[in-house]
Amino acid sequence: MSKQLLTPIIMLLVNIILGSSGQILMKIGTRQMGSIDKNLNIASGVWNTFVNIFSNPQILLGLSLYAVSAVIWLRILRQVNLSFAYPMMSFSYVVVVILSALILGEKVPSVTIIGLIFITLGVSLIGFGYSAAK
Repeated sequence: MSKQLLTPIIMLLVNIILGSSGQILMKIGTRQMGSIDKNLNIASGVWNTFVNIFSNPQILLGLSLYAVSAVIWLRILRQVNLSFAYPMMSFSYVVVVILSALILGEKVPSVTIIGLIFITLGVSLIGFGYSAAK
């Protein structure tokens, strides 16, 4: 693998980890928000949700990680083809499911695991295809 491609791949991995971690933190934060009061009108419901979101440290940290990953994403786009970078981001599905199982205790069905294997194989083929073309 060429050094020219290695740096974007490292940035993609960092981006995937930051974005996936942000998703997990936002999920943890939303668990702490409690149930939605169905008796509130739309404006009050939106306001309460807004206050709950921006007063929750886990959600704020998750959003911050997501923002950093967006900046890294823009840097990635300056260096590599979108047709390479965007499919690589699908590996974040795999990371989120693994983190959801490990951190959140979510059950992962067998068919989902099979799907994750296919995603990993597809991402690998795309990566190998681009590295071989260089």
